[in-house]
Amino acid sequence: MKIALLGDIALYGRFAVENNPHLDHYFEDVERLLAGMDHVIGNLETPFVDKQKKYGAKSAHICCKLPNVEVLKSLHVSAVGLANNHAFDFGREAFELTCNHLQDNNIPFFGIKGKELFLEDASTKIALSGFCCYSTNPLGMGEDGVNILNVEEVERQMRENQEKGFFNIVSIHTGQEHVNYPNYDAIIMARKWAKQFDYVYYGHHPHVVQGVEKCGNSHIFYSLGNFCFDDVYTSKSKKPLVKLSDNNKTGMIVILEFEGNAVKNHETIPFYMGEEKMEIRKDLAPQFESYSSALSMPKGEYVSMRRKLLNAYIQKRKEMRNLTWYLKRLNLNSYLMIRNAKNNAKAYQANVRTYL
Repeated sequence: MKIALLGDIALYGRFAVENNPHLDHYFEDVERLLAGMDHVIGNLETPFVDKQKKYGAKSAHICCKLPNVEVLKSLHVSAVGLANNHAFDFGREAFELTCNHLQDNNIPFFGIKGKELFLEDASTKIALSGFCCYSTNPLGMGEDGVNILNVEEVERQMRENQEKGFFNIVSIHTGQEHVNYPNYDAIIMARKWAKQFDYVYYGHHPHVVQGVEKCGNSHIFYSLGNFCFDDVYTSKSKKPLVKLSDNNKTGMIVILEFEGNAVKNHETIPFYMGEEKMEIRKDLAPQFESYSSALSMPKGEYVSMRRKLLNAYIQKRKEMRNLTWYLKRLNLNSYLMIRNAKNNAKAYQANVRTYL
């Protein structure tokens, strides 16, 4: 069995069929690669909407129109994970519409409502599960919404799947955005699971590529970066809230080849979201390897290095903000965002750090 894992998929802006009639040409090299897979799995960040309204206190809401399901089909996407912090951007109605629209188009999903996905052939049995971390400030978390990243619960589910004869691929939405090195909690968590199970850690949310490591017979991909994502705008400014850098436009496709219930081979394929075409860029491999090499640094050295990079990014963002920017955000939405962030920090402590 050959499975391809894709990073963050957002079907808006230049990656929406209504804005770009030439998407088939844009993706043609990658489409050719994915056509040879038994299964293609992606993290779908944009809920489908019809006339739904934005929901909840957020800095930005993203979505896609119903016809964009054809983009998933053209890329041979056979299933999507929905455990991410944008699943409820347009509320319960859009959340349910997304589920129904995917079902109507024969695209299974997992990572919400406790739902897993099981893939089987003559020799291989795979269990796909997905979880979203409170560190990403999500909405709609819970039993009838987005699956919560609780370290103990993930372990329980993985153990149950293993006892039933399935190999686990665990989709994890966690971390800080735009930093090429995972926080150390994620490293401890991924390695903790590797001591108990042979599994694949399939990470996303940072919107940039992070390192890869092998622990025992487990393969850990901390973040595949974006697969397709555009600049993020809000109604407050004509300038983008997030302007994609070259780092954000660089992503990774992971190819897993299974023999029985074990990963026989794996390959990481770098690509770049060019203006005219998505380019497979094997010359980026040394850059990816540098992210992986850093994972072997002593903890103190690693944490210090990462903190400096994160602080530099935050400072750069602050320099883009003036008095007008702050005045526009003196409103109820901003207050609620701050309140939610504090509550999410407590929930993160209870669901993740308590068990590390």
